[in-house]
Amino acid sequence: APTEGYEDVIVVPAITADNFELKHGLLTLVQNKQFSRHDKEDPHAHVRYFNKITSTMKFSNVPNTSIKLMLFPFSLE
Repeated sequence: APTEGYEDVIVVPAITADNFELKHGLLTLVQNKQFSRHDKEDPHAHVRYFNKITSTMKFSNVPNTSIKLMLFPFSLE
């Protein structure tokens, strides 16, 4: 994900859950429809798609907001 120079822009709250990790398949799902800023791409549609995918994810003791913050950079080209 293009985060060079932007490492501190998205701050993910500390996750206190034991044994939490994002699986490779989940990252692949998000990366399959990356936003690349082409003229014909709709950024609003990208965010709607991202929200639709991430709203189905549930991890015990991990806020959904934290998951979204961790995954969003992977949704960008």
